[in-house]
Amino acid sequence: MNITRKIIKGFVALLILIGLGLGGIKIMQQVQYNEMVSTVKSEEVKNIIEHNLKLRHEGALENGDVIQSYQIDVDSIEHSPMGGIIFKVYINNDEQLYVHFLINKDLNSGQLVNEGGGTSQKFRELITADK
Repeated sequence: MNITRKIIKGFVALLILIGLGLGGIKIMQQVQYNEMVSTVKSEEVKNIIEHNLKLRHEGALENGDVIQSYQIDVDSIEHSPMGGIIFKVYINNDEQLYVHFLINKDLNSGQLVNEGGGTSQKFRELITADK
């Protein structure tokens, strides 16, 4: 009976350690996600997005232009396997009009830079139809 109690206590201790480990991992993932959201919502990233949209279409975000507004899809924010943050930006409150961004920190300057992305077919059609 004494051996059975030791086995049960050892098993319970093991379960507690596993639970603490998994809980710690989950907390670290949430902290990392919160940091990414904070970065994507920063003024620096806002400037990158607006600059990119203006490069894609002259007059973007100006009154009367085909690109009137944008919204960051917070649910799309994720860590890129190659480093950086991937997220999607909706154009004119239309989920079929979007631009993907890959933001990373430049190793030399320490500033955030846009390292790529892509657009939806509907967005490409919108900006080419207006030219």
